[in-house]
Amino acid sequence: MAAPGKRIVVVGAGIAGLTAARQLQQQGHEVRVLEAGPMPGGRVGERMVRGIRFNAGARLVYAFSKPFNALLDEIGLTPALVPVRRLSAECVGTADRWTVELMPGLSSLLTPGLSLTERLRFVAFGLAALRARTDPDDAASTPAADAVTLADHIRDRLGANVLERMVAPVFRGTRCWNPEEVSAAFFASTAPHLVGKDTVHVFQGGMGRLPQALADGLAIDCDTRVTRIETSGSGCRIHVEREGQNLVHEADLVVCATEGSLASGLFADLDPETRAFFAGVRYNSLGIVHYRLNRQVEPAMQFFTRAAAGPVATWQQVPGNETTGEAAQLYAQLSPEAVREAIERGMTDRLDELVSDRVRALYPGLDRDCADLHNQWIARKLPVFYPGYARSMSNFRERQSASPKKVYFCGDYLAQALITGAAASGERAARDIANHWGTP
Repeated sequence: MAAPGKRIVVVGAGIAGLTAARQLQQQGHEVRVLEAGPMPGGRVGERMVRGIRFNAGARLVYAFSKPFNALLDEIGLTPALVPVRRLSAECVGTADRWTVELMPGLSSLLTPGLSLTERLRFVAFGLAALRARTDPDDAASTPAADAVTLADHIRDRLGANVLERMVAPVFRGTRCWNPEEVSAAFFASTAPHLVGKDTVHVFQGGMGRLPQALADGLAIDCDTRVTRIETSGSGCRIHVEREGQNLVHEADLVVCATEGSLASGLFADLDPETRAFFAGVRYNSLGIVHYRLNRQVEPAMQFFTRAAAGPVATWQQVPGNETTGEAAQLYAQLSPEAVREAIERGMTDRLDELVSDRVRALYPGLDRDCADLHNQWIARKLPVFYPGYARSMSNFRERQSASPKKVYFCGDYLAQALITGAAASGERAARDIANHWGTP
């Protein structure tokens, strides 16, 4: 006899929450999603401010996740994938410039400044990657790498120059991570699936296509902030604020798909082991200044070494589109050090003041050509997988999967700091519920 369907409330309409909600609804449960923001998607989607278009967070998807690719097939988005091949940037040092590839290949051997030993190590690394059996959706699939910093891992295996000239600029420029502050787990679990490949994807029509497709057919209450979740033997009570009113939802089960650093604050009755895990969940912040120009620009993409960066780790010039009327834009992403300074000085809403001198040096015509600007501050951009975190994360997941619960947690912080990791975590939460409570 089939189990009765559950009333399930999913808190958070990011990729993890939407993926979990979709699968739970397909299982036959009654699902409602509560989202504090004005639209589903979380850190995935597009925003427009005074004619300045930018991403809420994620800018692309990788092709290496088979479960995620199957999900795209299911929701009809595979035809919307737009390939971006041989993605690279100019890396600027204090005295020279070179090309750095986001997906390392044979041409990476031509990076200037590498010793012969380092080039040979890189070849050996590439050959070993072909035999690797890591899960790119799970940072815990490389336990040894979780125990060391990325800086030490690269320095020991590939060399100090590879770290300085290839790895550090990319991690600082794409993820705002300093290699000495994160473990090697992300790199070691994903790099084997990138070596020798040359294609990533965006969605035709923008990254927002993904949450839109996942949200289709779901009951979602946006602009609904969850303030407290209570659990008892009979179920869960979810207290929310919506349009100035305090409301209560009742459910049999809750899937908490908020950022991990916010999750424990919703519960008064977490067990000590769970609360201790959440106390160790960290996120980094990211600051970007977007400039709208009144003239056309040539495309450009630059990363900077730490010595050459100053307050800007990533610089991009985006040509305007005359067909759609979109203006040309400049993109100045703050370095990790500038992000820290913005927080310490209370300048997260005035990022342009921190980078103005550097931006004028990169684009001397700024005062003449800038029509408007927007400061984008993402307080919780990515979960930080510091040394030892992946092991703690894995232990938490095993406890969650071991026996029935009233509350299940999911998010990229429980898998991998990527869209594919968020989706994998949502799928795992839905699978745990099916295993524990059956399907209608």
